[in-house]
Amino acid sequence: MVIDNPSDLFLYELAGMYDAERKSNHLVGEILSQAEHSPLAQILRAQQQQGQQKIQNIETCFAMMEMEPTEVPCATLDGMRAEFQAFANQRPSTEAMEIYAVDAETKLAHFGIAGYRGLIDKALLMGEMQCAQILQTNLVQKQENAGTFERISHELGQRVVMSV
Repeated sequence: MVIDNPSDLFLYELAGMYDAERKSNHLVGEILSQAEHSPLAQILRAQQQQGQQKIQNIETCFAMMEMEPTEVPCATLDGMRAEFQAFANQRPSTEAMEIYAVDAETKLAHFGIAGYRGLIDKALLMGEMQCAQILQTNLVQKQENAGTFERISHELGQRVVMSV
């Protein structure tokens, strides 16, 4: 893909976020498989459902611009997945896996927040108002997710400290 103008850059970054959301959803599934019996399982399943909606929202943006997503690999998510696999290979306790899962979800949310803010700004500057609104929906979900996982992280931390 040749990037000659701001519109090309927007499409490139949108394709990168598309890959990020797909990989993020897959990573949540991997984490869920390690934490199936955890109290977090229900929250992680809800994350997967939201992830599917975010993917569909990005597909809608591409369709509205009469474009198809190109392959723009998200190396950040590749790295997060490699970190998770290395951690899981250490055979952590259930408690350690819960804490890791919450931290990973928090990182994913904040990565998405930064990405969506930039995409929304570019969409607005280009006059792609409907796409900006759709991306805003994804941003709000990411912000809510970050808040949820930050709260859970604090609660888990308190529980661990109390048990020592």
